Amino acid sequence: MKNTEKSKNNGIQSKPSEEKGAEPLTRDQVLRLSSEVIRKLHRRVNGVRFRVESADGTRLSHIRALVAVLQVYGSIMKDAELTDLEKRISELEREKECRCRS
Repeated sequence: MKNTEKSKNNGIQSKPSEEKGAEPLTRDQVLRLSSEVIRKLHRRVNGVRFRVESADGTRLSHIRALVAVLQVYGSIMKDAELTDLEKRISELEREKECRCRS
């Protein structure tokens, strides 16, 4: 896959990991990644016949790693949003104080 191509499954543009200044994922992109994993796991275990595959252990370890990364990423996103909200509230409070003094 080229660096500028979009993944067929999730529409997220791929970039090399060593690229500095790569854009962070949006909430929607993180949600799509999570949903894709859920659907894949659901299809795998709810098929007509479940067969153990040789790659299952590796696949599951990658899924566990992805889940951990998504949890951390979600937490970071919440912290960033809270910081942004705190800044906005402070600005509004300053504006309100300035108006009251006038």
